[in-house]
Amino acid sequence: MQRPDHDVVILGGGLAGGLLARQLRLQRPDLRVLCCERATTTDWKVGEATVELFTNYMLRKVGLSTYLYEHQLPKNGLRFFFDNPTKDSPLPAMSEIGSYSLPYHPSFQLDRAALERHLRDSSRQLGADVREGTKVLGIEFGDPFHRVTFAEGTAERTVTTRQIVDASGRAGIVAKKLELRRPTPEHRCLAAWARVTGMVDIDGPTFEPSFHARVRHTARRLSTVHFVHRGYWIWFIPLKGGLTSVGIVGDVRRLPRDVLTPTGLRTFLEGHRACRDLLAGAAWLDFGGYGQLAYRTTQWFGDRWSLVGEAGAFTDPFYSPGSDFITLANDFTADLIARQHDGEDVTERRQLYDGYMQFRYAANIPLYRDQYELFGSYELLSLKWNFDVASYYNVWVESYMQDAHLDLDHVRHELRQQPFVVRALERMAGLFAETERVVTARGDYHRHNAGKFGEGLGDVMFARDVGRRDRKAVDMESLRIFTKARARCFQLLGRPVGDDSKLDFRDYVTGRALADSI
Repeated sequence: MQRPDHDVVILGGGLAGGLLARQLRLQRPDLRVLCCERATTTDWKVGEATVELFTNYMLRKVGLSTYLYEHQLPKNGLRFFFDNPTKDSPLPAMSEIGSYSLPYHPSFQLDRAALERHLRDSSRQLGADVREGTKVLGIEFGDPFHRVTFAEGTAERTVTTRQIVDASGRAGIVAKKLELRRPTPEHRCLAAWARVTGMVDIDGPTFEPSFHARVRHTARRLSTVHFVHRGYWIWFIPLKGGLTSVGIVGDVRRLPRDVLTPTGLRTFLEGHRACRDLLAGAAWLDFGGYGQLAYRTTQWFGDRWSLVGEAGAFTDPFYSPGSDFITLANDFTADLIARQHDGEDVTERRQLYDGYMQFRYAANIPLYRDQYELFGSYELLSLKWNFDVASYYNVWVESYMQDAHLDLDHVRHELRQQPFVVRALERMAGLFAETERVVTARGDYHRHNAGKFGEGLGDVMFARDVGRRDRKAVDMESLRIFTKARARCFQLLGRPVGDDSKLDFRDYVTGRALADSI
């Protein structure tokens, strides 16, 4: 029987491709994996902050626990600071949402260059053929094998493979060839970023003891620190070795495109006192930016090909969902490849996996679309944050930790529920937006932006049980989360809250049983 040169060819050796190469060699060492990476070095990239689902994948599926704890920084959750309308509030006076200590479920702040180098080197040690300095010139899909042509220096080579995985990021080699990529015009955000060194230590003696005591002296610097404003947010992310990633993301209707230049970014940040104080004396190292962030794909998995990471889609960086999309696409890809290698017909599984990825994208967009107007208000973002983070732990982290996404019965159930889940999220997003308009009209948008503190995971009272609960417990918690958020919005709107305790969850999220529905 004819045999291809490789079982799998991965196009790209960045974060998604590097993780998948290592994962395949760990889970199926009989697979012959070729990873083609154009660069010969690993460079700094944004996307440093990880979340709990992705971290669980790195620890449990890719075996990176020792490496991460020894060579990367632990993440002390997300932290939000709220300014006054003139953007001149001193940092200690700002209201804050954040943690008192490192969260129960771990996450990390990644030096992407260091991690990607480790992934390439360790994948080679595990038996993968990782080739740097290879430029993919073309791909041809065929039966029984695909063909990949690439250049190494002045030499050109064509290889055959059973499977092609596109991990080429926004370049989207397969997505562009098959015309899969689609814009997401309903969510228009831009971003700009840089790295600095010598930033003022947010945990240091520059700030008074009461500021540190407010969070029980936990390390704020290890958090992903956000300065949130109407229509945009600024991030500070620590990296190993004293570096800090600094950037801004905003709705194009609120954020000037001048920030897409190094001078424009620095000038804009200097217009915020807290940022200016932290960056005083810092050395600026580099710069990057995107004029539009969100896009999607019409298909994630095809006949012995798949898209992973940003080769497929991107929504928004606010909650770092890109790493979750890497996790799911890599898991699905590894599972499909292994099953096909063993001779299994994966047609139905591939379709279900593709449907699940589309579902996750559709469920992710309502978290951000038309929601940036809330961000600058402690009162409003506290409400949205508590809803979003509790829902994330309750539904998505719970499911992943039980590997339910690889169970076809579970996936079928999730896809049947998709219209209700997406509708529920859209309804809540609409309610949040309505609440913001009313609060703004009353002149109350900034009323709690000074002197307040909220515990970031205070609404995730079930955190220690995540990964061990059944579907009924998840559904009941979902109802509690939705009911609490809705009641708080109605209080701000001056509407009667009513008693939703006896509503069926499906009736609740679709609004069929609500006389005073949104």
